Amino acid sequence: MGRIVNPASPPLTILPPLRPDLQIRPSGHDRDGAPIWTLQDPVNNQFYRLGWIEFELLSRWSAGDADAVLRQVAAATLLRPTTDDIEALCRFLTQHQLLEARAPGHASLLQTLYQRDHASRLRWLLRHYLFFRVPLLRPTAALERLSRWLGWIFHPWTAGAVLALSALGLGLTARQWDSFAAAFAQSLSPTGFLGYLAALAVTKSIHELGHALTATRYGVRVAHMGVAFLVMWPMLYTDTTESWRLSNPRQRLAIAVAGIASELALAGLATLGWHLVGDGPLKEALFFVATTAWVISLALNISPFMRFDGYFILSDALDLPNLHERAFALARAQLRRAVPGLAEPDPETLPRRLRRFLIAFAWVTWGYRLIVFTGIAIAVYLFFFKLLGLFLFAVEIWWFIARPVWRELRYWREQRAATPAIRRALLLASLLVAIIAALWPWPTPVRAVAWHYPSQSITLYSPLPARVQFLARDGDAFAAGSPLLTLDQPDLSYRAARAAVTRDTAEAEWRSLASRDEGLERLPLILQGRALRAAEWRAEVAEGARLTLTAPFAGKLVDVDPNIGVGAWVSPRQPVASLIGPGPWLAEAFVTQNELSRLQPGVTARYYPVNQPGAAWAATVVSIEQTRLSWLPHPMLAASHGGPMPTLADSAHAPLQPRDSLYRVRLTLAGEPPAAIGWGHAVIEAEGRSWLIEQLKPAAIVLIRELAF
Repeated sequence: MGRIVNPASPPLTILPPLRPDLQIRPSGHDRDGAPIWTLQDPVNNQFYRLGWIEFELLSRWSAGDADAVLRQVAAATLLRPTTDDIEALCRFLTQHQLLEARAPGHASLLQTLYQRDHASRLRWLLRHYLFFRVPLLRPTAALERLSRWLGWIFHPWTAGAVLALSALGLGLTARQWDSFAAAFAQSLSPTGFLGYLAALAVTKSIHELGHALTATRYGVRVAHMGVAFLVMWPMLYTDTTESWRLSNPRQRLAIAVAGIASELALAGLATLGWHLVGDGPLKEALFFVATTAWVISLALNISPFMRFDGYFILSDALDLPNLHERAFALARAQLRRAVPGLAEPDPETLPRRLRRFLIAFAWVTWGYRLIVFTGIAIAVYLFFFKLLGLFLFAVEIWWFIARPVWRELRYWREQRAATPAIRRALLLASLLVAIIAALWPWPTPVRAVAWHYPSQSITLYSPLPARVQFLARDGDAFAAGSPLLTLDQPDLSYRAARAAVTRDTAEAEWRSLASRDEGLERLPLILQGRALRAAEWRAEVAEGARLTLTAPFAGKLVDVDPNIGVGAWVSPRQPVASLIGPGPWLAEAFVTQNELSRLQPGVTARYYPVNQPGAAWAATVVSIEQTRLSWLPHPMLAASHGGPMPTLADSAHAPLQPRDSLYRVRLTLAGEPPAAIGWGHAVIEAEGRSWLIEQLKPAAIVLIRELAF
């Protein structure tokens, strides 16, 4: 229950009258077994949970006299409330405007609240820009009729059938995962984006309808349905606030779960339908619905760290209303005790395990929200034009991230008198150490993706489709000129034999004509044919000689394809083996522009190949290129080929261009990696830089660029 801090108010004797439209209903029991009630404000559609003592006081509030109410409660119950309890309850009722307008001091409070909320139009605009709702429907009557028609969906047999069909769909997807992944890759297009938007509208409508129908089934009035805007992003919503009237926590939990359950049921049935229907628009629509429903339900709605369904499910499961606020209060109290050493009591008493869980939950939620709100701020910055985007980015960062931190630090400053002297000294020393550590130029190394290769190497390819007659073994050493691979091409052998026959025939005809005196006029023509046949034969012999691959230098044969043996056919585009020379091994690391200025030729480094975990080779930087890398030196480095580097294009007719701006750094390795070619990571010694300055540089660059109109 809220409190209004107003220590100067006089002691309360005459109780102000309550609004006559307020309603109090029993709501079961809390975790300790104590009875609880719900106070409903029908005008604002707000609900407040009351404890035993608050209920007893409000039940006798009409007495009008504070002392009379205290005496009646003490006489009728085991409770012994005090004047402080009466005053705290009265402050709560006044703050939430639950008293009649003619109550003493109520008008002045309303005026104060109005002036506070409207003192700054800019603050009002910013608050409502971050989140606001637009009610569109008042669906109570329609939901009651629809609930009667669709009552069968709440039957256990329906749930069992949906689970079985969804499991069948998931099983078929697991067996045909390649087809499902290929369909997803094809859907990443402008047309696919429109399809996902349409599927999102369908799935969210089913989601909200699940909430509304379940609430109606349990007698909860759905006040309205509409569209909520979170930082200008539209999303459907259903007002099920009146579910707090239910005394059965399982019914409240069912209403919270209904949205995700409906969405998952839709996802499972759409997945099965995708396997059953033929190719066409219906199959594509089912795919969009299935993928959208699975992702939204499992990645977003089920998260308890934001006020989505997962939060309300966890709140109802633990029976802890205002879960975030209570967890945050516990975590703040622990933080104040641990860091400034304040004697801060816990805001409420809870079992030890539950208390530890809520504190851990609060810290995880803060970390999750830090990432989400930072992402939202960046999205807002990119969405709007330059000046407005920069302003809204600053507003997002301040409101969601910096403002809570600043308020907590201000509280520590206000309580500095209660902070032990030794703790103040430790905090000051820690702050100084942190500042020095952030500004000190620590010699942190540069870590970069790299690949290794021998300085002298050649890959063996067949010059044409041919059959293997001889192939040397992996690891064998050879002298220059030694045969490594012998191939046979039957068609080439046939053409060579035929060319030899025609050559011999032309040679015999020339010799026969040269031995006689008649027919000499044909001699030039026969000589020309003899030369042509001889050239054809030499060409076929030269082509056949290409089928014997010899070592151009002394070295060792490695990476022999184990699937190639004697008698196997090979393609000209199929690498058969590699020959590496005795020279040093090289590596190329790819660093960013900020890291480039920290490197110098001659510094030492370490290279860690991924195909041999734990192994490392000493290396030395030999050269640093100042030109941006235009394309990847080897396809294995591309993420599309299983490598570590994302690319902009992946085409058989275009080079693989790296997505990021990278620069090449060449190293020599003092050793021989296990594979002739592979990739890994290089750790290079670099000039020390201040961590804080390095982090502020990109922000300063962006700020200067965006302010340059």
